Amino acid sequence: MTSEKLPVTLRDYFFHDPHFFSWDNYDKVKDHVSKMSGDMLKSFDHHVRSMTGYSPMHMIDTDESATKDKEVAKTEDKQMTVFPRHWMLPSIPSLKEASQALGLYMEDDKELVRFQEDKDGFVLTLDTHMYRPSELHLTVKDGQVNISGKHEERSQDGKKVTIRQFQRMYSLPEGVTKEDVVTNLSADGVLVVTAKKGGASKK
Repeated sequence: MTSEKLPVTLRDYFFHDPHFFSWDNYDKVKDHVSKMSGDMLKSFDHHVRSMTGYSPMHMIDTDESATKDKEVAKTEDKQMTVFPRHWMLPSIPSLKEASQALGLYMEDDKELVRFQEDKDGFVLTLDTHMYRPSELHLTVKDGQVNISGKHEERSQDGKKVTIRQFQRMYSLPEGVTKEDVVTNLSADGVLVVTAKKGGASKK
């Protein structure tokens, strides 16, 4: 059986896109992050923007450089609340203390934000901000969701190549088909894969 590519819907920042409002404990996690000092929020925002994987929505699939420059300047002037990464937790004591109760980073796996499963299926949340949307690949084959990412960086002289990559596979729950799998990627690199019965009707 050949693999079938899953479409990924590109969204705005996680805490600024209404689509993610229904994400479990959304308000509580955002509240912890929002309590941080303005300087620290700005520092985290700058860090995410500077990562090679950061692809703001207005930069995707557009070739109009003038529009790009104008939109980039507009976005950089607006401080955004970024989704908390595993490495940020020590700087957010209240969130670090509550992370277990909120179901965040339960395993020793810095990419896995959360994996929730119930009788209808699962919701998987991954931190993929180190990869561009074009470097992420999601497919379904033989009843499994395959998620992979690969990023290459070459030195200016071409003598050095650094490769960063990952691959994950999750079995589809009984009764869940490829059409039921819904994938959304926020501009700050939070990938949410929902595989639940009846998911097709919510696309």
